[in-house]
Amino acid sequence: MKQFFALNTISKKLQFILMSVAIISTLTVTSIFSAFELSSAKREQVESLQSLSQMLSPNITAALLFDDQDAIQELINPILLRSDVLSITVTNIEDIVLAQALSKRFSTNNIDNDLNNITQVITPLTLDNQHYGDLHISVDDSLLTERVKFYGQFIILILLSSFIASFFLSLFLRRKFLSPMLYLANISQKITVSQDYSLRAKVQSEDEIGQLTTYFNSMLDNIEQRESLLESEVKLRTLELENANSQLHEFAYQDGLTQLPNRRYFYEKLQSLIEVDDMVFALIFIDLDGFKEVNDTLGHDYGDLLLHQVAKRLRRCVRDHDTVARLGGDEFTLILQNVSDLTQASAIAENVKNSLMQCISIKEAQVNVTGSIGLTFYPADGQSVEALVKHADQAMYLSKSKGRNRYEFFSHAIEEQAIEKRRLIEEIRLALKLNQFVLFYQPIFDQFGLKAEKAEALIRWNHPQRGLIGPNEFIPVAEQNGLIEDIGNWVRDQAIEDAAYFYQLSGNIMQVSVNTSPLQIDPSGLWVDEWILACNKHRLPRDTMIIEVTENTLMDPDSPIQQQMQRLNHYGIDIAIDDFGVGYSSLAYLQRLDIDILKIDRSFIQHMETNESSIALVRAIITMAHHLKVKVVAEGVETEGQHKLLEQLSCDYLQGYLFAKPMPTQDFIDRYISSAALIHV
Repeated sequence: MKQFFALNTISKKLQFILMSVAIISTLTVTSIFSAFELSSAKREQVESLQSLSQMLSPNITAALLFDDQDAIQELINPILLRSDVLSITVTNIEDIVLAQALSKRFSTNNIDNDLNNITQVITPLTLDNQHYGDLHISVDDSLLTERVKFYGQFIILILLSSFIASFFLSLFLRRKFLSPMLYLANISQKITVSQDYSLRAKVQSEDEIGQLTTYFNSMLDNIEQRESLLESEVKLRTLELENANSQLHEFAYQDGLTQLPNRRYFYEKLQSLIEVDDMVFALIFIDLDGFKEVNDTLGHDYGDLLLHQVAKRLRRCVRDHDTVARLGGDEFTLILQNVSDLTQASAIAENVKNSLMQCISIKEAQVNVTGSIGLTFYPADGQSVEALVKHADQAMYLSKSKGRNRYEFFSHAIEEQAIEKRRLIEEIRLALKLNQFVLFYQPIFDQFGLKAEKAEALIRWNHPQRGLIGPNEFIPVAEQNGLIEDIGNWVRDQAIEDAAYFYQLSGNIMQVSVNTSPLQIDPSGLWVDEWILACNKHRLPRDTMIIEVTENTLMDPDSPIQQQMQRLNHYGIDIAIDDFGVGYSSLAYLQRLDIDILKIDRSFIQHMETNESSIALVRAIITMAHHLKVKVVAEGVETEGQHKLLEQLSCDYLQGYLFAKPMPTQDFIDRYISSAALIHV
């Protein structure tokens, strides 16, 4: 019912407007007309009674003067002939009724109950402006009430007629004027529901609705054209998006340089294979040997072309359903599905190794690389991606440590070594915190082996469970894992502090040499500043400290390291070349740099008694050094024969077990510092 009366359509609104206008207009007109008619009838009634009273008043006044009541009665009785008159009363000036005529409908009760329906007309009885009484006429207004009822019925009838007429008129107007609009609305609804913009509305009139229909069809033409254009645009964009997705997929899963699957694809492939029941496969890690040298000597362009050629060779070494991937840099991996025995895996690894060994031509340059290869099996060597990758990596590093250009299978012994290495790294960190490292000192004697003029500071690890550990067991691990800088800083500070203490005890300078790892030497020269600050902190005399570096550290003539060495020498810190003769043994840097000491490697010293070539090399080194005014220290002197030969060759200083082994700091003080102080006194 509520929906029926809701004005939610133009048709209903038009019906409502037409019917409202018709009803309101009819009601207004009939109401005004009825009110006018009623007021006119009332006025006419009063006027007619007043006229009648004025006609009778002279005669009644005359009869009143003569006190002729019968005459008065005769004069007023005819008035009752009017149907609306109820009573006529004549009173004197004392308001005493002299005569009265009553209608048959007259009743006192009716008068009391219907005062609102009775009209009284009072006419004064005068003669010569002398008042003698009044004429009262009471009139019944019921006729007017009936007239009002008649007009009310008439109004209702008119309203009903107007309602019906306006209803049918609205239907006619809706059919005549709204049909085109309703038709247009219906077409719009169909187009909206079906999304078919090829539909068109027919022009059903030439008025504004017809123009609206024309514009509507024109709008549909534009929409259809735009939709067609949009569809073609969407198809084009969809194609571009598909191409972009394909490229993104390639970027996400393909190495851009070699076109091999990349690291992400490799890990997802491994995971997918592991999730397959009863799956077996072999995993091979390959790291190229000599790739860095190609990049450094020929440039990165050659390195990129080399990786591309290596990728082609690796593809030819495996089956079509196997996976070859590049993890990054010069690292490649092979996933060999359904390979679970050593023989088959070894054959493929051997094929890969031999393929990589063949010379590669790049831009008319001949390049040679090899591969360090590690193999592991699923599920025998690991049941997760992390375990397999870790074990293959460990096997690959084992092949590198054994000389490269070879392949190694993973074994649990490798895992145990890796665990031991990780444990050692953590223990080194803990040792730095708990101050478990100590310095031993090995004296360096004059050429006669009589007086200790220098000493080399050698680090030892006082392990709480394993006891005293030599540097060869932990220094390489520290260098590989970024701990050497902290250890080197500790050795420097402790050696400088000990050297200051030695000087304080004896009053003489005991030169202390400290080995410095190449990894500690930063290009910015910060390590030089730290050495200078540490020496100044303890107010060491000049030429108290010696820094030992390997000759490979100084090979680059343009390296800032040489400038840093000159700064150290300027501040009274001597420079010694350690293990001289086993590296490049270039004489150029000896001329450019102010080197103070050369330390001949022990490998030359130990064969002097049996090998003339060793004697010749040692003689050449000593002679060359003396011509450059550089002192020479022979390391590893263990026999008297070696001592005599070195003495004959005028070697400046001797160091080795023949004279003294490395000893704790306090023992060194007791034997070479305190005793020297007593002799000095």
